[in-house]
Amino acid sequence: MDAPLLYKPHPSLFPLALLGGLTGTVLVTALLRLAAALGVRVVDVPLLLGGLLSSNPSTVFDVGHAMFVVTGVFVLPLVLALLWPLTPGDRFTFRGALVKGALWGLVLFLFAGILLPLLGVVGKAANSGFSEPGPFALALGVSGPVQLLLGTEMYSLTSALVAGLARGLQPLDAVGWGWWSHGSGESP
Repeated sequence: MDAPLLYKPHPSLFPLALLGGLTGTVLVTALLRLAAALGVRVVDVPLLLGGLLSSNPSTVFDVGHAMFVVTGVFVLPLVLALLWPLTPGDRFTFRGALVKGALWGLVLFLFAGILLPLLGVVGKAANSGFSEPGPFALALGVSGPVQLLLGTEMYSLTSALVAGLARGLQPLDAVGWGWWSHGSGESP
């Protein structure tokens, strides 16, 4: 007797990309606030964004973080979902999601590095003693570009890995242990 076919629906890429954007945004924001609380000079992109609209420190913080969350949860994941089939890397594997996330992180690093000086110059928060980060945050020294690169890579890898779960990717698939959940429980 034949076994019945089981239908295993996969969620579409877009809702999982939004969830990935939310996860990445929360992770990067938490690490940014933790580093700032520990006294580390950071590339504070939310404050730079808020400085575009106000010079009041409270408003800068609130508006900047709102803009940062909207961009990280809705705008960037939409672009990632649209470009997902076009970026290098396999569409349905954990390794492919890692490749796509790493490449997306490099694109975000270049984009953010070019926009940082513009945000610093145009922003109204500069009058309140907030220093301009310069291109690729070089005003912070070597730690500026490193922070920017680590932040964009962390965000994009988190977003891509969560978005890649649309096809049932398993983290252990990356090391060749996919048999543990896909078959009868026996190793190949």
